[in-house]
Amino acid sequence: MNKDRILFPIRRENSHIIHHLQPFGNIVLPLLSVLLILLVFSSCSSCSGGGKYDFRTRQDALNEYHQYLLKVRSISHSNTKDFGETLCEWHEISDTVYKFLAKDSVFIKHHNVANDFFLISDSIRTEMLRLTETWKYGYGDVLTIKDITCSYKEDKELLDAVHEAEPFFNALDSTSISVCDKNSILKRYRYFLGETKRSGINNKNELLKFMSQEDFLFRSFLAHLYEMDNEPLSDITKDTETICRNIFLAAKDGKISSKDVVVYMSMRTVRRLLQNSAECVENINRLEMKNKAQGNAYLWMIIQPFISIDQFSLATMTKQERKKFNYVISQLPKSRKFAETFDINLKALNYLLPQQLLKIYVSSF
Repeated sequence: MNKDRILFPIRRENSHIIHHLQPFGNIVLPLLSVLLILLVFSSCSSCSGGGKYDFRTRQDALNEYHQYLLKVRSISHSNTKDFGETLCEWHEISDTVYKFLAKDSVFIKHHNVANDFFLISDSIRTEMLRLTETWKYGYGDVLTIKDITCSYKEDKELLDAVHEAEPFFNALDSTSISVCDKNSILKRYRYFLGETKRSGINNKNELLKFMSQEDFLFRSFLAHLYEMDNEPLSDITKDTETICRNIFLAAKDGKISSKDVVVYMSMRTVRRLLQNSAECVENINRLEMKNKAQGNAYLWMIIQPFISIDQFSLATMTKQERKKFNYVISQLPKSRKFAETFDINLKALNYLLPQQLLKIYVSSF
């Protein structure tokens, strides 16, 4: 096999392994939560405050946007700080131009104008993707660029809410995991989820009680992650997704504060992603992968935080979870064992894979 090959995206024949090994470590925020975020934290719209653009006509706005494209096209190389700042500039001017055009229903009435706007956006994205190849970005650089471009990082209302919730999450690790075999923990996990589905979650106290018990069981499950490669877990995935959806519906119905649900569920998701990723790192350091499919699945789980932790969830990351993220970042390029496990060479592991992760982030803009 070609050692320069990046096993990303995950190949179709290994998708069932990932489904089994990562059944509920990555329950991302459902669509309803996105709507709640827009309602609860609607003040954040760009990396930094706008106001420096003054358009008089539709063509003025498009001309300004095109000039920015030419500016980005003229950049021959970049680095972490410059790349992050360029992304911020793009986000700001794109958002400003879009809002200026949208206010007069331009995107509905004048299809040629809308077409020009999206063509320029696509061209800028292409240039930003080009710039990812002009610097040897590492895993830490990917996180730093996400930090630079996080549009929620100065939202006081959100930061206050995270600060209020942080002690709850910090205290979760004080409860030791269950010392039992794989089958016992799965039986307990299934029973817990089934009971939660039946009883529902109808207030904040019940939400915190659920999260506390779920975290205990999830950490106990992760202790047996290496043994789960052939374990059918789709029922646990489905039950967890149902419970998460019902939590957001409870917020929609006014049973739980929307702000509490959005913040606590985001912090929960970040915590689980990083717990999963860190456990995979530990497994690779201590154990031999059973086969290439398991190694491939472990690679996917390790890089999931880089993909799934978006700007909002990044702003809800606690200091404790940040340390865990930095631990994963420090471990990935350290050892030939990781490259051997993922069946790629060290150059691909240390530079080409982070480059792919950065490309994914740029494509999401």
